Amino acid sequence: MRRVQDAGKDLSTLTRTDFPAPSFAADGAALRRELESGRGFVLIRGLPIDNYNDREASLIYWGIATYLGAPIPQNVKDEYLFSVRDEGYDFHRDYGATGVRISRTASAIDFHTDSSAAYAGYTPDIVALLALRTAKAGGETAIVSAQTVHNILREERPECLRRLYAPYYFDRRAELRPGESSTILAPVFACHDSLSIRYFRFNLMRGHETACARLSPADTDPLDALESACRRDGLAVRFQMQRGDMQFVNNRFVLHSRTAFEDPTEPGLRRHFLRLWMRYKQSNRR
Repeated sequence: MRRVQDAGKDLSTLTRTDFPAPSFAADGAALRRELESGRGFVLIRGLPIDNYNDREASLIYWGIATYLGAPIPQNVKDEYLFSVRDEGYDFHRDYGATGVRISRTASAIDFHTDSSAAYAGYTPDIVALLALRTAKAGGETAIVSAQTVHNILREERPECLRRLYAPYYFDRRAELRPGESSTILAPVFACHDSLSIRYFRFNLMRGHETACARLSPADTDPLDALESACRRDGLAVRFQMQRGDMQFVNNRFVLHSRTAFEDPTEPGLRRHFLRLWMRYKQSNRR
């Protein structure tokens, strides 16, 4: 971290070669395998974050992340590190203005995958969070295997699963580059080399409004069945992020959610997480 800081390089240009750490290389490879083909999530604890300012902690976070994937931009400004914190937005009221995302509110967020609408042209393979500061109350994380949810539906509601393999519209108006379509058409579940999921119900419902494609009960009942399966007792892993924690989640077959949170009154102590989107390798795949 000190070497990188002294070199004065732009953060987005830093790669694994800028963070030589032979003692971590084997662990990094094991964590990457766990993300890509194991449980699909990793939680790293123990960073002595009180020893560092936010910039220094961000560099350490980036350095560890480079052993797990390649960071990609998260918006039309080509920002790689995205602040997840309450910025006073009302998501339902303000949605449609560039940059207004539910991650910039204190609201609860239901089970979803990030960038289901391929904001800025990308749907990441990995979503990562660094907890710089935590909330006064709330903000609990929950993650659930989309593979398990898929198999519940296959066993109990196969007619719903068939619809989820057919395309839905997802709204993209929060982050559009010039000339891009305001929606994408994609299935919730897909299976090519492996099973994957793309899901954020709000974007899906808004996508059908934008495309003037009315949803029938045959379209929405499968979404209800999916969400009901996600909420089954004992299915999700739930935990509270602690200051300095780094969470990495496979965004292709793991859904994640967050409860609403309450911030302390002191501005400098309010909940602030840093998010990274990553790919296992660079590609043009949405």
